[in-house]
Amino acid sequence: MVRLTAGLLTMASLSAATAAAAPDLGALEARLNDIVRRSQGQVGIALVHVESGVRLSIHGDQRFPMASVYKLPIAIEALAQVSEGKLTLDRPVTLGPNDIRACCTLSRRYPRGGVTLTLDDLIELMMVESDNTACDAVLRLIGGPAVVERRLRARGFNAININRYDSEISLEMTGVREPVASAEWTLDLQRRLIAAVTPVELREARARYTSDPRDTATPDDMAALLARLQRGELLSWPYGDRLIERMSHAVTGPKRLKGRLPAETIVAHKTGTTDVVINDVGLITLPENGGQLAAAVFVMNGGRVAAMQNTIAEVAAAAYESFTGKQLPPPPKPVKAPAKKRSARQKARGHR
Repeated sequence: MVRLTAGLLTMASLSAATAAAAPDLGALEARLNDIVRRSQGQVGIALVHVESGVRLSIHGDQRFPMASVYKLPIAIEALAQVSEGKLTLDRPVTLGPNDIRACCTLSRRYPRGGVTLTLDDLIELMMVESDNTACDAVLRLIGGPAVVERRLRARGFNAININRYDSEISLEMTGVREPVASAEWTLDLQRRLIAAVTPVELREARARYTSDPRDTATPDDMAALLARLQRGELLSWPYGDRLIERMSHAVTGPKRLKGRLPAETIVAHKTGTTDVVINDVGLITLPENGGQLAAAVFVMNGGRVAAMQNTIAEVAAAAYESFTGKQLPPPPKPVKAPAKKRSARQKARGHR
């Protein structure tokens, strides 16, 4: 059974504009604890009402693999360098066969490279479609993982780790132990290496991945990152607003933070996906001038992907109802689908 350790933090004084966002935190805490208790895996939750400072955290100080949530701090670093004049959004980046990563748009359209895109294009692909090729290209352009982590530490985010390129994470989490030189990398090679991994090796790799501190974050730090991004403290205008706007068009994870919210709710979010980790972090716009709710929900080792997604949707629904006083429709009854065997190509998609 998951050990519950909920931490209720202080409520700031509320202005008239955000008075509606004064929830019964005790009732919300109890409800979220029940959701966590019913989950089969480990769950971390952090909520911050941006305008009022109201916070709620359950397992918020525990580390979870970010999967593709780690693209958010990478995008922030890239846009910070643009705002500082070190890069420009129209900077061209040419992708060759060694630059293509499994998932998503770019690997489908240009499996052998041969395309030139701007930095702006790459940021849009990595944030809207969670494209792994775009992510590694941006990370390489801005100077690598250490550069991203250095800025995070300077901004006070000590529990968000950026350590590897996506290609390295994808190989290691799928059981490929031998490093592949960037000059030798191809999409076909990645798929061949992963196809050769035995089921036992894959299980061992997943266990290593979920216990590895690299490329992890705590819900508390991630929710704080979102809140400070919304307040304009991490990126100068218009870069922060533009990043949030792109996150509001993300096509991944429709059944997570957005899953049970009203269709018209704006959710600017970034997902992270593997078969053992399902995450979603984002900014939920509350109705009737209720402000912004920063939410970071991480679920690990929770069984079926659908169940882990449902946990995130339940958390978001509970928070929405508490902060708005509005009752949402009950969730539809789940329909069980037969389990499908994952192909080598599916395993090679890595994290998203």
